[in-house]
Amino acid sequence: MYVSSAPRNQTDLGSRLQQQPDLVWTPSKVSRPEFPDVPQQIADTASEAHACLSIHAYRGAVGLARAVVEATAKDQGISRGPLVQKIDDLHSQGLIRDITRELAHEIREGGNEIAHGDLADELMPSEDANAIVALMDEILEEVYQGPARMMALKKSRLDRQQRNATEKVGAQAASS
Repeated sequence: MYVSSAPRNQTDLGSRLQQQPDLVWTPSKVSRPEFPDVPQQIADTASEAHACLSIHAYRGAVGLARAVVEATAKDQGISRGPLVQKIDDLHSQGLIRDITRELAHEIREGGNEIAHGDLADELMPSEDANAIVALMDEILEEVYQGPARMMALKKSRLDRQQRNATEKVGAQAASS
């Protein structure tokens, strides 16, 4: 049933939906993971790439993954040259591993098909889109999330050492 007028309020919408018991919403769930240690704009774009995957918008997911890789490089001060150079610079600066650098070029290539209007006759396969978004996640892990976890661990250890040293000094002063 086509509804020509917008519902006036939430109750109107609810009653219209109840009148259509066979109405099915797809997707039933949209996946939008969070990336807490990633700069907000990059994290939001990465989350949106996952949302695209969950609704089978594979080209959108790949295009966003490419944008995330480029934005990550720029956030790390790598702003000159094409994306191929930026990926290599992420590696040469020790921010991503060699295998990640090699595979990041797959994100670039897939994204270039979309970003530059070179849409192939064949649609982006779901397996490729999922792999490309997983590679994007790996880059975010190596550049932001892994180091943030390690720094939190180091801070926890240093804080613990400081508390232990303070307790020792307090115990020595009490026994004197």
